[in-house]
Amino acid sequence: MFLPRAMRNLCSSLLLATLANPVLAGVDNKEAVAAYVLGANDEIRVSIFGAYPIEVKTRIKEDGRITLPSIGDVVAEGSTTNALANNIRRQLQTGGYFVDPIVNVEVVSFVSRSVTMFGNLQNPGLYPLDRPQTIAMMLARTGGARADAADYAILQRTGEADRRIALSDLDPQSGTGQFLRAGDSIFVPKAEEVFIYGQVNKPGRVAFETGMTLRQMLAQAGGPTLGGSEKKITLHRGTEIIKKASLDMLVKPGDVYTVNERTF
Repeated sequence: MFLPRAMRNLCSSLLLATLANPVLAGVDNKEAVAAYVLGANDEIRVSIFGAYPIEVKTRIKEDGRITLPSIGDVVAEGSTTNALANNIRRQLQTGGYFVDPIVNVEVVSFVSRSVTMFGNLQNPGLYPLDRPQTIAMMLARTGGARADAADYAILQRTGEADRRIALSDLDPQSGTGQFLRAGDSIFVPKAEEVFIYGQVNKPGRVAFETGMTLRQMLAQAGGPTLGGSEKKITLHRGTEIIKKASLDMLVKPGDVYTVNERTF
């Protein structure tokens, strides 16, 4: 479905505002972070409360372990923060170091599970999957697509063919409503262009949008001048020349249109 760029930008702004609010987006941040599965190179803080409080800030090693005072190496990879805290608590009790310790584990830096967001975005970069995130949610975290961005994104996933996804498609299975996986990459390309010249108020390039008709493109270009005719528009498409292009025809990237003078 074609949406004018201004309307699409407004919808994107509303979507970003919704997704930026955990209550509106239906996401409980605390529960989401608690469900995060730890991996190598994640940085965590382990706090042990008891007769002799201990606090250790450490990074999970490549073998998936961390080293703590008294109990030595503990496997952290593959556990949630709650599961790791319970494991540490049991080992402290079993070793006789604490009778009934309170252990808290929190993630300081999310590294092992991340996605790459690049292309025509406000803030491209490497983003941690510190909670369950859909493509739409992650796009919101980047600040959204730039004004010169295409109306689709490319999902790159290991072991799968690249997939083109319309930014306006919120389907949870095939659209931006689907959840990301660690290692995914999302690329938002620059919008392709079409061109319109002649008797038109705003001649030049127009950003191509999926489903755009010549009538809609002409409107974005400010419409014909007083001397221009909607019935006399010439289309150059590759080697093909159409002398009287229909206003209802679909525009294709690279099209060049010329609005000719009306006959008085």
